[in-house]
Amino acid sequence: MSGGQYPSLAITIDPALQTPYAHHLALGAERALRGSITATADVIYVRGYHQLGTIDYNPIVPALGPGRRPADVNGVAGSSASVLQYTSFGESWYRGVLFSLEKRARNGSALLTSYTLSKAEDTSTDFQSAFLPQDNGRGRNPADVRGLPIGFRPRDERGPSVEDQRHRLVVSATQLLPAAVQLSAIVTIGSGRPYNILAGADLNGDGDGGSASPDRARRNPADQASSVRRNAGRLPAEASVDVRVTRRFRPRGRLVVDPVLDIFNLLNRTNFTGIQNVFGPGAYPAAPVATFGQFNKAAPGRQAQVALKVGF
Repeated sequence: MSGGQYPSLAITIDPALQTPYAHHLALGAERALRGSITATADVIYVRGYHQLGTIDYNPIVPALGPGRRPADVNGVAGSSASVLQYTSFGESWYRGVLFSLEKRARNGSALLTSYTLSKAEDTSTDFQSAFLPQDNGRGRNPADVRGLPIGFRPRDERGPSVEDQRHRLVVSATQLLPAAVQLSAIVTIGSGRPYNILAGADLNGDGDGGSASPDRARRNPADQASSVRRNAGRLPAEASVDVRVTRRFRPRGRLVVDPVLDIFNLLNRTNFTGIQNVFGPGAYPAAPVATFGQFNKAAPGRQAQVALKVGF
């Protein structure tokens, strides 16, 4: 067979794919206080196993020669393709503490305040960002065809989950105003969510499985061991205030009409949700490309909607 660029990409599912599962532990305490107030505290721990991830089981291995993959026919570069395999190698960890205070409805008002301190980690790659692990190993193990690739270390991918929000405060309240008008509000404040800091180049030369390069920025560009942790970056904190104004009318009989005005992000705060996360191949954190860290996506600004609910 002559050499040249192999024209296809194989995508497959691990024949030994296992069903994901998790162990949950939750402990809580509740105490009634004065003034119709209840205080609660909860501790939550979740440990997940066999989470789905994708690995290239036939990456380019520079040690074999230029452009060579383990499954190349007769050792000819370009005679085989990447084999992206869905595999249940992922693990996850969640630890959280939740505190809340609830003031039950009294004299037309109610209040609920909750604060969560948590940490969420996993090893499975993020389909929202880097599709593959940074290092896919050196191909399928002939002695263990259903196992992980030779040299692949799942724990090297351990890092914050994209849903990891360390601090989150939510305050919701309702107040009955004159003329039977009801005002409700929700205030949400949360710390920034993580994002991957990428090199934007195939630094380890494994071909990246035909996807955008998942290689992370390095403190020493020549040493993969100096790569920054997966999802090491953090977006700014987010905050929003949502309000609702409504009043109930009873025109006749069982007919009920509720006009509703909702305003989301009342203060029109800019909450960034995306960032240019390609640092570049230079030494981290001293030599970024000019565009690194520029925000490129945000949640909606102030929005309002009017609704009419009719019951009968």
